Amino acid sequence: MLQFLGPKAKISLRDVGRRFGFDVRLNGINSRDDLRLVHFLHMHEIDLVIDVGANKGQFGTMLFAAGFQGSMISFEPLPDAHSELMRTANSFDQRWTVGPAVALSDTSGSATFHVTEASTSSSLHEPRESFVEHTPRVAVAKRIEVKTERLDALANTIGLAGKRAFLKLDVQGAEAAVLAGASAVLPQLRGVLTELSLVELYTGQATALEVHQLIGGSGFELWDVWQGYRNPQTQRLTQIDALYFRPSQA
Repeated sequence: MLQFLGPKAKISLRDVGRRFGFDVRLNGINSRDDLRLVHFLHMHEIDLVIDVGANKGQFGTMLFAAGFQGSMISFEPLPDAHSELMRTANSFDQRWTVGPAVALSDTSGSATFHVTEASTSSSLHEPRESFVEHTPRVAVAKRIEVKTERLDALANTIGLAGKRAFLKLDVQGAEAAVLAGASAVLPQLRGVLTELSLVELYTGQATALEVHQLIGGSGFELWDVWQGYRNPQTQRLTQIDALYFRPSQA
């Protein structure tokens, strides 16, 4: 097994793999973001994950498969994705629940939601033309009206009392709005995982620095950064995933 190989043997194996187009790495916490996330959640005694922008449940499925032992509540505004999300969550019994089909934001009401060709890129913000040019699957296929709600207003639905909670955001440029609508919930959280855009991909979105400062100003420290999305034409890194925890919970 790879963990029993010496440094030179590992380098030789890596080089052989690369000649054939493969990257040979140890299958463990140093090379897999999902295992490292579960490790950190366990370290910080997280027992509830609030999954905002769940789509069809990809994140939750990954997290439970990687060994997360707590519970999860997910939110997704797209009707079709919400229905599939509920079917996925039901297979986990009471460990995974699904909230109402709303887009988390800084206001309670309704808003136009831009549904893209690849539903995972859908957003309250419209994709910029430059984003669509190099990534056609983010082109808007249709626009629908969705209900919007503040995370603070859903605190009772989430059941935060007595929980060691963690917030995951995958909202395609709406991160600042979700955080603005969670001013009462944020102090109760032990950690946050969010996308940060290094360039403006969606019209009017907050910058990576602005979102980072919002989270840091709420008392969180940056613990880990994962590679997200690259411009397929230039290979410039345009999105990362940033993981934060409170220093008092280290």
